Amino acid sequence: MARFLYKAMDSTGKIVNGVVDASSKANLISELKSKNLVLLSLKENSYRSLYSMLNDKVVALTTSKSGKVSIDELAVFCRQIATLVNAGVNVFNAILDMSTMSQNKYFSKVLTSIAEDLRGGKTLSDSMSKYPKIFDNTFVSMIMVGEKSGKLPKVLLDLANFIEKSSKLRKKIKAAASYPMFIGCFFIVIMLALVLGIIPKFEAMFLSFGADLPLPTQILMSISRFILSKIVFFIAFFIVLIIVFKFCMKIPAFKLAFDKFLFKIPVFGNIYLKMLFASFFQTLSTLIASGVDIISSLQIASKTVNNSYIRFVLKSIEEKVVSGEQFSSEMDKHFIFPKMIVRMTAVGEKSGQLSSMFYKITDYYSDEVDSIVASLSAIMEPILIVGLGFIVGTAVIALYLPIFNMASAMLGSGNV
Repeated sequence: MARFLYKAMDSTGKIVNGVVDASSKANLISELKSKNLVLLSLKENSYRSLYSMLNDKVVALTTSKSGKVSIDELAVFCRQIATLVNAGVNVFNAILDMSTMSQNKYFSKVLTSIAEDLRGGKTLSDSMSKYPKIFDNTFVSMIMVGEKSGKLPKVLLDLANFIEKSSKLRKKIKAAASYPMFIGCFFIVIMLALVLGIIPKFEAMFLSFGADLPLPTQILMSISRFILSKIVFFIAFFIVLIIVFKFCMKIPAFKLAFDKFLFKIPVFGNIYLKMLFASFFQTLSTLIASGVDIISSLQIASKTVNNSYIRFVLKSIEEKVVSGEQFSSEMDKHFIFPKMIVRMTAVGEKSGQLSSMFYKITDYYSDEVDSIVASLSAIMEPILIVGLGFIVGTAVIALYLPIFNMASAMLGSGNV
């Protein structure tokens, strides 16, 4: 916060002088305007209270370094800005209004900074490019196209739809995978509890009786002893394996080979590929629909793909497209792209409707991912439950079998 000395004129022509604390000049000007005051002069007071300085320091530490803007907040921001600009509000005032409306202090601070840049003569795309963690390359490129074409409200609505669809796809995948993950984690906890706690206690009890143990119980005890004796080795091996893997993933050739291998994993490889296609073609269709040319769209969309092998393939296609080749014919040279995508892209190129074709591809793969993940989740749940029940049931039988045998022996001797 800073303290400002201002001189303004009210609606009756009366001169008003005052001192006020504000986060920026832009915010103060907006506040005075809302009070129907015409600003005549403005000067920042060099004196600042200890509280003000400490407060600014706390805000800087808690927002600028650790601030985050969620996908949902960004989508709402795009829709609201589009509505304001469409209603005739200029971009500067729209951004300024949004900075005061935002509940996220970090985002509010960013928007205030953007408003100050706009006031200084910068474009919206240039101002937003200073914050790549919030406004990525796709976002900034589309805003730039909207500014140049004069269709900024439409582009902002397209961005809102794009962000919402991306968020919805991620949420569906997370929701579908959450239950199997929970069962898997519970399975590991049960196994550790059996091996580290329950089985050793039963073993000590059986040894104190000195009875002969059945074969299933002996096998279970042997497995438990082996794991307990090697547990430090297993933990160390696991940690080393993670470190080596992370190091290898920094080697481009290894990462490329590993990312290519992911597509060959049964069932999961197919889901992963379709997820990547849904995300890539959604970005591509949104960019082209906003007026970005095919080459620039390819360059931007390929950077959003979280797989080095797909990026490598798209880079080689992009180079051919730059030299004049058709996008569809170049995709056809790579096994990773199904014939359906190639044919639909070829039709889009001939009809001049690439954007609509890419939208259809996006919808198709989004539906495919939803369907496969839902089916897989429905199949995995009973398999995991049955597997967990089998492991726990086997352990319980193996542990209680000697007790039953001893009880039977005691009953038999009592009858004699």
